[in-house]
Amino acid sequence: MKGLIVDTSINEAYAAAFDGERSSVVFLSSGVSTASAIQPATEKALSDLGLRKEELDGVSAVVGPGSFTGIRIGVSFINAFAFALGIPRFRFTAFDLLQEASPNAPAYAVDAGHQSAYARVAAPDGVFTDTNLALSDLPEGTVFRNCVAERLPQAALALLSRAIDQHVYALCAPSYLTDLLRPYYMRKSQAERMKEQGNV
Repeated sequence: MKGLIVDTSINEAYAAAFDGERSSVVFLSSGVSTASAIQPATEKALSDLGLRKEELDGVSAVVGPGSFTGIRIGVSFINAFAFALGIPRFRFTAFDLLQEASPNAPAYAVDAGHQSAYARVAAPDGVFTDTNLALSDLPEGTVFRNCVAERLPQAALALLSRAIDQHVYALCAPSYLTDLLRPYYMRKSQAERMKEQGNV
């Protein structure tokens, strides 16, 4: 199996590719816009493994939550990539990566600014819910994205590898073959909030 995933929802944005057990992670160049840096990072991740894009079995983007602009760029890039190649696209959230990197935590959190967090929190019955919380309301033992950042690319690769594997053995064509990936913001942008308040 061969796949490519991009995560542009975080400051340490990267493109990661795998070919069986081999993998390559390339961080986007600092000081360069995400839109300009994503293509060369993707090409390098593939070339490190001697892969051509036509050989990929599937692609993915981390759809958020995180940087509004970064998410839009990554999602648009992967949607176009999948469409051009006619291959499946898979959707993962930042919380999916956190759970893969650090299983069994009571909650997972992404900094949302203003002393708040986007969080995936376990209820007493073990069911997780995504919500926006004040940092002070997060349970003890919460795993923060910045604390496990170095493990996220490998978590992303593991998730994509399993998704492609499951797709290959699916009995029918799932909707992700045609559905566009959509950003997962969890709250409206500042511009949208200001417009609703009549400040724009």
